[in-house]
Amino acid sequence: MNKALLTVTRRFAAGIDVSESAVRIVVLSKRVRSPSAVCVEHIDWVALEPGAVIDGEFVDRAAVIAALCGTVERLPQNGVSRALRCAMGLPSSATLTTRVPLTALLETRDAHALVADGDPRGVLEPAVLAEAERISGIERGALAVDWSVETQEDGRAQVAIAATARRHVEARVETAAAAGIALSAIDGEPAAAMRAMRHSGKVELGPDARFMFCWLEKTGLHGWVAGAHGVESEVRYPAPEHSCLADALRDLAGTDAPLDCVYVGGEADLMAQAALPLPALAKMFGCPALPFECAPYCNGVAGIDASLKHSPLFAVAFGLALREVLQ
Repeated sequence: MNKALLTVTRRFAAGIDVSESAVRIVVLSKRVRSPSAVCVEHIDWVALEPGAVIDGEFVDRAAVIAALCGTVERLPQNGVSRALRCAMGLPSSATLTTRVPLTALLETRDAHALVADGDPRGVLEPAVLAEAERISGIERGALAVDWSVETQEDGRAQVAIAATARRHVEARVETAAAAGIALSAIDGEPAAAMRAMRHSGKVELGPDARFMFCWLEKTGLHGWVAGAHGVESEVRYPAPEHSCLADALRDLAGTDAPLDCVYVGGEADLMAQAALPLPALAKMFGCPALPFECAPYCNGVAGIDASLKHSPLFAVAFGLALREVLQ
């Protein structure tokens, strides 16, 4: 009876982050039809041997499957695992993203009206696929493409496009299935990390706060600034237009308004290697600089290791689970 009630009154989701060094999982829950906060139910990780995953490729699928099975076996035995929606990440190296003005993509005055109700005439999807093919250099039949129409503050619409080789998606679906996991979504790792840290900023600082959040991986930094009206700016480093990381972050912050906080997730130690540890960031921007962590959302759940609660490495897994639990 309690198990049935658990699955009816709460929605559960797992975010699965498969990196080159480990499989990490975060399980979140949220009351159904309620504005209540999300709660971390479980955090875990299983190490991967070097070479099992390289640049997003599952080179040793057996090793990845074994690690996934290890995380599944240690899920709480309270009925949660049977109600899970599961999402897995795709690395930035395997994903291409772009934003294109809607009018430029369709070259028509009533472009917005054509797609306002979900592209009823089917005019946008072929244009999206053509653009994805162009930016990736891969034939559309070998691509997996996700897109959405986003309205800007000035009323103009942009089409956000994400594309990856279909084999990356198929590898994740098949590998997860072999471990007994049915994936409900696959999302880019930078997008998931952004979602996690933006959520933390809004919850901890308030809806009108202006804050920076950065996610670091071995290939570089992804950074964003968010304010009351959403994401204001973003940056990718290294990039030709920035001579160093500090310049990239100053450009990202801008000069129009001060920051209330800076959050850092992912391989945060890389920031210190670039001579910008958290205290230096705090001094640079005149505000607190904090690592992303799951601890504020654990709500006294027993059995979660303290080092995992406070590790910034779980930003992607948290963001993946957050996408599914909020739907």
